[in-house]
Amino acid sequence: YDPQGNVTGAIETIRDITERREMEGRLARSSAELQIAADIQKSFMPDVIPRISSFDIAARTVMAKEVGGDFFDVIPFEIIAMEKGMLGLLVADVSGKGVPAALFMALSRIVVRVNALWHPDPAKAIFDANNIITQDSKSGMFVTLFFGTLRERDRTLTYVNAGHNPPVVFRSQSGALEELLPTGIVLGAVENREFYSRTVTIGSGDVIVMYTDGVTEAINAREELFGEERLNAIIQKSAGLSAKEILDKILQAVREFTGDMPQFDDITLLVIKGT
Repeated sequence: YDPQGNVTGAIETIRDITERREMEGRLARSSAELQIAADIQKSFMPDVIPRISSFDIAARTVMAKEVGGDFFDVIPFEIIAMEKGMLGLLVADVSGKGVPAALFMALSRIVVRVNALWHPDPAKAIFDANNIITQDSKSGMFVTLFFGTLRERDRTLTYVNAGHNPPVVFRSQSGALEELLPTGIVLGAVENREFYSRTVTIGSGDVIVMYTDGVTEAINAREELFGEERLNAIIQKSAGLSAKEILDKILQAVREFTGDMPQFDDITLLVIKGT
């Protein structure tokens, strides 16, 4: 009661309850909206990878949070009759985290996919995609990506590496490892920058592993990085397995390495094996 004998405590209690319920309502709406965004983002990822002869392909993305900036895509060029037995393969990583990265990811995926369907040369496709993304990138965000066209006719992968982690190539005949180094800068930074296409042949038993830095920069309790050396060792050891089994071995190794440490970054893997 106040000095005049009026009840005040009950009013404050009701006000606290009301504010708490309003806050709970806002949190519930935010959680529901985030789940919708996560479902939409998952729908971008291909459910089934089209099969072409001479290659075994597997891919997966593991998000650190509900939504993120990693993505992969598989583009079936046969839809537009560019060439039978040909696939576009894409692995990318957007700078930043959470909802902003997810929105930028959606933009980047659409722009790259449309240009890839328009231009047979990956370098030309990524050149035009970079100009569009850079013009729309007002927040300073950028995306690293590896995009290639896989052909069953001559067993080749013609690719552009736009500032992305170099995919690892395992050669079955020699047991040697190669890297597919960058052929251009990240997308979204500078307009009218040149990108260059390169071509590699994928023989029977050869393996190519495309990945994002969530794999090599995974941290354990001692704050050690998983690193390229561990990744390369797993690829060499499991190269005789199927593409899906190789992918599973890498993810299992990362989980065992990190233990109880939380996943801070998205992980994306795409594995090609020559058959």
